[in-house]
Amino acid sequence: MGYTSSEVKMRYNDKAYKKVGISLRNDKDADIIAFIDANKEKIGTTQLFREALELYIRENGTTK
Repeated sequence: MGYTSSEVKMRYNDKAYKKVGISLRNDKDADIIAFIDANKEKIGTTQLFREALELYIRENGTTK
């Protein structure tokens, strides 16, 4: 049986990536939500969170 390219990509992504979800509160996190919305053309959400967490780890160390 053949596979569509979207099925192949989905299988690859499932093996290669770990999905992490977050929920932001509209009232308490409005500034973060606004920043993400205003900058999503310049920096992707994944890159934004990766760089923010890398900065946090550099400044505060890890919890290992």
